[in-house]
Amino acid sequence: MIARARPSHPRRARPAPSRAAPAPAPSWNFLTNYALILVYVALHPDSTVRTIASDIGITERAALAILRDLDDEGIVDRAREGRRNVYSVNFGRLSAVRRGGSASPRTPRPFVDGVLKMLYEIAKERGAVHRPPRPIAEHEAEARQGTWAFFTNHMLILLALARDGNRTVRELAGEVDITERAAVAILNQLEDAGIIRRHREGRRNRYTIDFAAFEDFRGWTSPSWRIPEQLIAAAIEAIRGLTASRR
Repeated sequence: MIARARPSHPRRARPAPSRAAPAPAPSWNFLTNYALILVYVALHPDSTVRTIASDIGITERAALAILRDLDDEGIVDRAREGRRNVYSVNFGRLSAVRRGGSASPRTPRPFVDGVLKMLYEIAKERGAVHRPPRPIAEHEAEARQGTWAFFTNHMLILLALARDGNRTVRELAGEVDITERAAVAILNQLEDAGIIRRHREGRRNRYTIDFAAFEDFRGWTSPSWRIPEQLIAAAIEAIRGLTASRR
Protein backbone atom coordinates (compact mmCIF):
# COMPACT_ATOMS: atom_id res chain seq x y z
CA MET A 1 0.00 0.00 0.00
CA ILE A 2 1.47 3.27 -1.09
CA ALA A 3 1.35 6.03 1.50
CA ARG A 4 0.02 9.27 0.18
CA ALA A 5 2.24 12.28 0.62
CA ARG A 6 0.75 14.93 2.80
CA PRO A 7 0.11 18.16 0.95
CA SER A 8 2.61 20.79 1.93
CA HIS A 9 1.27 24.03 3.30
CA PRO A 10 3.26 27.23 2.95
CA ARG A 11 4.42 28.60 6.23
CA ARG A 12 2.53 31.57 7.37
CA ALA A 13 4.65 34.64 7.72
CA ARG A 14 4.75 36.00 11.20
CA PRO A 15 2.92 39.26 11.45
CA ALA A 16 5.21 42.24 11.74
CA PRO A 17 5.24 43.80 15.19
CA SER A 18 2.58 46.47 15.35
CA ARG A 19 3.78 50.01 15.69
CA ALA A 20 2.08 52.28 18.12
CA ALA A 21 -0.19 54.71 16.35
CA PRO A 22 0.79 58.34 16.77
CA ALA A 23 -1.10 60.11 19.51
CA PRO A 24 -4.11 62.02 18.16
CA ALA A 25 -4.01 65.78 18.07
CA PRO A 26 -5.69 67.40 21.08
CA SER A 27 -9.25 68.65 20.79
CA TRP A 28 -8.14 72.13 21.87
CA ASN A 29 -5.61 74.62 20.58
CA PHE A 30 -3.93 77.94 21.29
CA LEU A 31 -4.91 79.58 18.00
CA THR A 32 -8.40 80.02 16.60
CA ASN A 33 -9.22 79.37 12.95
CA TYR A 34 -9.05 83.14 12.45
CA ALA A 35 -5.41 83.14 13.51
CA LEU A 36 -4.59 80.08 11.42
CA ILE A 37 -6.11 81.63 8.30
CA LEU A 38 -4.36 84.93 9.00
CA VAL A 39 -0.99 83.18 9.20
CA TYR A 40 -1.77 81.07 6.14
CA VAL A 41 -2.71 83.97 3.85
CA ALA A 42 0.24 86.01 5.13
CA LEU A 43 2.56 83.25 3.93
CA HIS A 44 0.52 82.16 0.88
CA PRO A 45 -1.24 85.31 -0.38
CA ASP A 46 -2.36 83.81 -3.69
CA SER A 47 -4.05 80.73 -2.22
CA THR A 48 -7.59 79.76 -3.17
CA VAL A 49 -10.32 79.36 -0.58
CA ARG A 50 -10.32 75.63 -1.34
CA THR A 51 -6.60 75.31 -0.61
CA ILE A 52 -6.85 77.38 2.57
CA ALA A 53 -9.78 75.33 3.85
CA SER A 54 -8.13 72.01 2.99
CA ASP A 55 -4.82 72.80 4.68
CA ILE A 56 -6.39 74.36 7.79
CA GLY A 57 -8.91 71.53 8.07
CA ILE A 58 -12.20 73.45 7.87
CA THR A 59 -14.96 73.78 5.31
CA GLU A 60 -14.70 76.20 2.41
CA ARG A 61 -17.80 77.97 3.70
CA ALA A 62 -16.16 78.54 7.10
CA ALA A 63 -12.92 79.76 5.48
CA LEU A 64 -14.83 82.21 3.28
CA ALA A 65 -16.77 83.56 6.26
CA ILE A 66 -13.53 84.13 8.22
CA LEU A 67 -11.89 85.89 5.27
CA ARG A 68 -14.92 88.18 4.99
CA ASP A 69 -14.74 89.03 8.71
CA LEU A 70 -11.02 89.83 8.42
CA ASP A 71 -11.76 91.95 5.35
CA ASP A 72 -14.54 93.84 7.17
CA GLU A 73 -12.11 94.61 10.02
CA GLY A 74 -9.51 95.97 7.60
CA ILE A 75 -7.03 93.27 8.63
CA VAL A 76 -6.94 91.34 5.35
CA ASP A 77 -7.43 92.99 1.96
CA ARG A 78 -8.55 91.09 -1.13
CA ALA A 79 -7.57 92.16 -4.64
CA ARG A 80 -8.73 90.50 -7.82
CA GLU A 81 -6.01 89.41 -10.22
CA GLY A 82 -7.51 87.68 -13.21
CA ARG A 83 -9.65 84.85 -11.90
CA ARG A 84 -7.97 84.69 -8.50
CA ASN A 85 -7.99 86.62 -5.26
CA VAL A 86 -4.69 87.81 -3.83
CA TYR A 87 -4.63 88.59 -0.12
CA SER A 88 -2.55 91.12 1.77
CA VAL A 89 -2.38 91.58 5.54
CA ASN A 90 -2.48 95.03 7.13
CA PHE A 91 0.01 94.49 9.96
CA GLY A 92 -0.36 98.13 10.99
CA ARG A 93 -4.03 97.53 11.71
CA LEU A 94 -3.20 94.34 13.58
CA SER A 95 -0.70 96.22 15.75
CA ALA A 96 -3.46 98.47 17.09
CA VAL A 97 -5.93 95.74 18.02
CA ARG A 98 -5.87 94.45 21.59
CA ARG A 99 -8.36 92.04 23.05
CA GLY A 100 -9.49 93.64 26.32
CA GLY A 101 -8.21 97.10 25.35
CA SER A 102 -5.12 98.92 26.58
CA ALA A 103 -6.04 99.27 30.26
CA SER A 104 -6.15 95.53 30.98
CA PRO A 105 -5.08 93.68 27.85
CA ARG A 106 -5.62 89.94 27.73
CA THR A 107 -2.97 89.72 25.03
CA PRO A 108 0.04 91.67 26.35
CA ARG A 109 1.65 94.07 23.94
CA PRO A 110 5.18 92.55 23.99
CA PHE A 111 3.71 89.15 23.11
CA VAL A 112 1.57 90.40 20.23
CA ASP A 113 4.29 92.69 18.84
CA GLY A 114 6.88 89.90 18.91
CA VAL A 115 4.64 87.43 17.09
CA LEU A 116 3.48 89.96 14.47
CA LYS A 117 7.01 91.11 13.76
CA MET A 118 8.18 87.54 13.16
CA LEU A 119 5.18 86.70 10.96
CA TYR A 120 5.82 89.79 8.85
CA GLU A 121 9.52 88.92 8.47
CA ILE A 122 8.77 85.33 7.46
CA ALA A 123 6.22 86.48 4.88
CA LYS A 124 8.63 89.11 3.55
CA GLU A 125 11.38 86.51 3.10
CA ARG A 126 8.95 84.43 1.04
CA GLY A 127 8.23 87.34 -1.26
CA ALA A 128 4.78 88.27 0.08
CA VAL A 129 3.88 91.96 0.10
CA HIS A 130 1.98 93.28 3.13
CA ARG A 131 1.59 96.54 5.00
CA PRO A 132 4.28 96.48 7.71
CA PRO A 133 3.69 96.69 11.48
CA ARG A 134 3.98 100.15 13.02
CA PRO A 135 4.63 101.50 16.52
CA ILE A 136 1.39 102.07 18.40
CA ALA A 137 1.00 104.59 21.21
CA GLU A 138 -1.09 103.53 24.21
CA HIS A 139 -3.96 105.82 23.26
CA GLU A 140 -4.08 104.21 19.80
CA ALA A 141 -4.62 100.69 21.13
CA GLU A 142 -8.11 99.62 20.15
CA ALA A 143 -10.22 97.35 22.31
CA ARG A 144 -11.22 94.30 20.29
CA GLN A 145 -14.73 93.28 21.24
CA GLY A 146 -16.68 90.87 19.09
CA THR A 147 -17.72 87.32 18.45
CA TRP A 148 -14.31 86.13 17.27
CA ALA A 149 -10.67 86.40 18.28
CA PHE A 150 -7.22 85.14 17.31
CA PHE A 151 -6.30 83.38 20.55
CA THR A 152 -8.26 80.71 22.38
CA ASN A 153 -8.98 80.76 26.11
CA HIS A 154 -6.14 78.25 26.53
CA MET A 155 -3.68 80.83 25.24
CA LEU A 156 -5.23 83.60 27.35
CA ILE A 157 -4.89 81.44 30.49
CA LEU A 158 -1.28 80.65 29.60
CA LEU A 159 -0.51 84.37 29.07
CA ALA A 160 -2.12 85.20 32.42
CA LEU A 161 0.02 82.57 34.16
CA ALA A 162 3.14 83.86 32.42
CA ARG A 163 2.53 87.25 34.01
CA ASP A 164 1.61 85.84 37.42
CA GLY A 165 1.86 82.14 38.22
CA ASN A 166 0.25 82.58 41.64
CA ARG A 167 -3.21 83.50 40.39
CA THR A 168 -6.20 81.64 41.74
CA VAL A 169 -8.79 79.95 39.57
CA ARG A 170 -11.21 82.76 40.38
CA GLU A 171 -8.70 85.39 39.26
CA LEU A 172 -7.92 83.53 36.04
CA ALA A 173 -11.59 83.06 35.23
CA GLY A 174 -12.26 86.75 35.84
CA GLU A 175 -9.42 87.90 33.61
CA VAL A 176 -10.36 85.64 30.69
CA ASP A 177 -14.10 86.19 31.27
CA ILE A 178 -15.04 82.53 31.60
CA THR A 179 -16.54 80.45 34.40
CA GLU A 180 -14.36 79.00 37.14
CA ARG A 181 -15.39 75.53 35.98
CA ALA A 182 -14.12 76.31 32.46
CA ALA A 183 -10.87 77.70 33.90
CA VAL A 184 -10.31 74.50 35.91
CA ALA A 185 -10.91 72.38 32.79
CA ILE A 186 -8.36 74.42 30.80
CA LEU A 187 -5.77 74.22 33.59
CA ASN A 188 -6.23 70.44 33.72
CA GLN A 189 -5.76 70.14 29.95
CA LEU A 190 -2.63 72.28 30.01
CA GLU A 191 -1.28 70.21 32.89
CA ASP A 192 -2.13 66.90 31.19
CA ALA A 193 -0.22 68.11 28.10
CA GLY A 194 2.78 68.90 30.33
CA ILE A 195 2.70 72.57 29.34
CA ILE A 196 2.12 73.83 32.87
CA ARG A 197 3.17 72.39 36.20
CA ARG A 198 1.29 72.88 39.42
CA HIS A 199 3.16 73.41 42.69
CA ARG A 200 1.39 73.47 46.04
CA GLU A 201 2.52 76.30 48.30
CA GLY A 202 0.52 76.42 51.49
CA ARG A 203 -3.13 76.81 50.56
CA ARG A 204 -2.43 78.10 47.05
CA ASN A 205 -1.19 76.69 43.77
CA ARG A 206 1.71 78.15 41.84
CA TYR A 207 2.00 77.43 38.14
CA THR A 208 5.11 77.30 35.97
CA ILE A 209 5.36 76.84 32.21
CA ASP A 210 7.32 74.04 30.55
CA PHE A 211 8.46 75.75 27.34
CA ALA A 212 9.81 72.53 25.80
CA ALA A 213 6.38 70.93 26.08
CA PHE A 214 4.82 74.11 24.70
CA GLU A 215 7.10 73.93 21.66
CA ASP A 216 6.31 70.23 21.12
CA PHE A 217 2.54 70.77 21.34
CA ARG A 218 0.85 68.60 18.70
CA GLY A 219 -1.72 71.26 17.90
CA TRP A 220 0.83 73.29 15.92
CA THR A 221 0.51 70.74 13.13
CA SER A 222 -2.47 69.87 10.94
CA PRO A 223 -2.50 66.94 8.48
CA SER A 224 -1.46 69.22 5.59
CA TRP A 225 0.21 72.21 7.18
CA ARG A 226 2.30 73.33 10.15
CA ILE A 227 2.80 76.69 11.81
CA PRO A 228 6.35 77.86 10.91
CA GLU A 229 8.97 76.95 13.49
CA GLN A 230 10.21 80.56 13.63
CA LEU A 231 6.76 81.79 14.57
CA ILE A 232 6.40 79.22 17.34
CA ALA A 233 9.86 80.19 18.62
CA ALA A 234 8.88 83.88 18.59
CA ALA A 235 5.75 83.13 20.64
CA ILE A 236 7.78 81.12 23.14
CA GLU A 237 10.39 83.86 23.53
CA ALA A 238 7.68 86.49 23.99
CA ILE A 239 6.05 84.42 26.75
CA ARG A 240 9.46 83.83 28.34
CA GLY A 241 9.85 87.61 28.39
CA LEU A 242 6.56 87.98 30.26
CA THR A 243 7.69 85.37 32.77
CA ALA A 244 11.06 87.07 33.28
CA SER A 245 9.54 90.54 33.68
CA ARG A 246 7.52 89.50 36.75
CA ARG A 247 10.64 88.59 38.74
